[in-house]
This record gives sequence, C-alpha cells and structure tokens, in this order.
Amino acid sequence: MANNYYDGTGVLVLDAVTPIINALFEGYALDADYPGSGDAYIALVAESNSPDWDDIMQNLLDLAEAWSIPVSNREEPTIQSVLRDFVSFFGPSDQGRLAQLLHLIEHHTFDNEADLEELFLIATCFNDGHNLTAVKFEGCWHCDKPRLFEFGGNSIFISRRLNLSIDTSRPLEMFDNLHQALVDNDLPAAAALIVNETTRLLAGVADPEAQATLRKLVAERLLQSPSPAP
Repeated sequence: MANNYYDGTGVLVLDAVTPIINALFEGYALDADYPGSGDAYIALVAESNSPDWDDIMQNLLDLAEAWSIPVSNREEPTIQSVLRDFVSFFGPSDQGRLAQLLHLIEHHTFDNEADLEELFLIATCFNDGHNLTAVKFEGCWHCDKPRLFEFGGNSIFISRRLNLSIDTSRPLEMFDNLHQALVDNDLPAAAALIVNETTRLLAGVADPEAQATLRKLVAERLLQSPSPAP
C-alpha cells in the first residue's frame, strides 16, 4: 500500500502580520519574520500542521475577548456565528467582497481544512491594518512509492484582481492532446485547446471590463506578432 502526501510553502504579501492574520493563518505555520520585506511565510506540511476551522474559531473568540467584541452565541459558538460577529464589528467594507463572505458563511459546511482562497476573503473583509494584497503558494504531491504520475505539483496566486491556480497534471494533459491534434493535422482542435487555456487565464481576472479588454488585446497581438524563434 502506498501513502500519498501534500506539502507546500508560500507567502502572504501584506503590510503587517496583525492579530487577524495570526488568527486566520496560524494553521499554515505562519512566520511573520521570514522572508520579510512585506512577505510572511506560510506552509502546509503533511502530518505536521493543519488549518482547522475549529482552531480558527477559537483564535477569533480569543481575539473577540481581547477586543471586547460582543459574541452573539457565546454558549455554543460556531465558526459561522463568530464570523458574523466580526462582520458586525468591522462594519461595511467592499460590498462585493462582503457579499462573497456572507455567501460563504451561509453555504459553506466548514468541515474540511480552511483553504487559502477562503482565508484571503475573510482577511480582506477584516482588515485590522494588515492590508493583505496577495497569497502566493506552491505545493507538491508525493508518494512513498515511485508510482506513475504521483509527484505532481500546483501553484496558486490569489489577490483581489487575479485568482489563478494550476496543477501540473493539467498542462501535461493539454500538451498530450495538442500533440495528438498536430499528429492528426487537426488544426481547429489544436487551436481550440490553446483558446481554452487562454480563456482559463482570462477567467482569473476579477474585473469584467479588464477581462474583456485583455481578450481583445490578446487576439490583436496574436494576429500581429510573428512566432518566436525556437
């Protein structure tokens, strides 16, 4: 029997590691001092640390007590009720992001590990001076036996303007399909694969107007630019 693991490291790009950042990202082995210059280290190491919602709830409850934030469900608090209490404390923020957070509170089960996209959303709604602007993370899967295709990785970039992630298995599959389309001399199929990948990148742009403009500019550049030398 083979065992599979996932490990990764990355950084939070921010002005300061504040109590909110500590409360939310403690489970990601947060290091406020490394590497510095506006970046704070985070990591996810198999069988070592886990960003658990119950721990995050307790961290927020401790912070609520320190800041004298009224807790609406003190006897039997849930992560949903605590997040609502912090929404009331911080007041109106970016209305679009607040709507996303309220949707998360209403519809998320909070049964799994807290992922970086969810924590980024919460942190940007609860800005206590951290001014978190982005999360950059790179991870890898590995197996204790050298099984085929068990050693892939992924990259994640999260910000207000851009949200993208990619697994190494995805481009490998696309390259294989592109190769087969070229072998078959099926250029429309090859073009469709390239368009799909470009469309996926554009979908990560948050601003619809910027996304539409980029789509037009990319199409124009492809028509104007000669193919680069191999």
